[in-house]
Amino acid sequence: NGRLSDIRPLLATPEFHLAVCHKVPSENLKIVSSILDGDRYTLAREHNLDVNIPELAKRFLQGAFKLWRDDEWSLGTLSCRSRFRMNMPAEFRCTTRLQESSHGLEVHHEWEVDVRVPLIHDVLARHAESEIRRFNAIELEVMRAEVALHTSGRRSP
Repeated sequence: NGRLSDIRPLLATPEFHLAVCHKVPSENLKIVSSILDGDRYTLAREHNLDVNIPELAKRFLQGAFKLWRDDEWSLGTLSCRSRFRMNMPAEFRCTTRLQESSHGLEVHHEWEVDVRVPLIHDVLARHAESEIRRFNAIELEVMRAEVALHTSGRRSP
């Protein structure tokens, strides 16, 4: 949970985002760039997803689940535009907005999917989309845990 006033300073800290990246289950994480510029934070990374598919399929599709992810945070509006690319002719985009409500912190996602080749690639893209959404949810839970870790000692007014 948390409050926006607690979360905003954390989101403006590159170390916070990097800590989250290192806790998401994946292999061969490479941080391509991490730049804080005013109220904008951009993070580009690549890694291999630890996907839920049979071992034989993993060997057959070796390297297919390498993910390139670019995030651009607007710290002023507490929104993030993410772009996900894999080794297939498809691109996934997600806009995330953080809002405070009477129930606590709310996270809103808007997804866009662009599959450029029909048929077999569409089947793979649907599976890839479900895995990307799953990993995005995992990353959100890791982020929530990091926020709780950093804000648990603070008192509410």
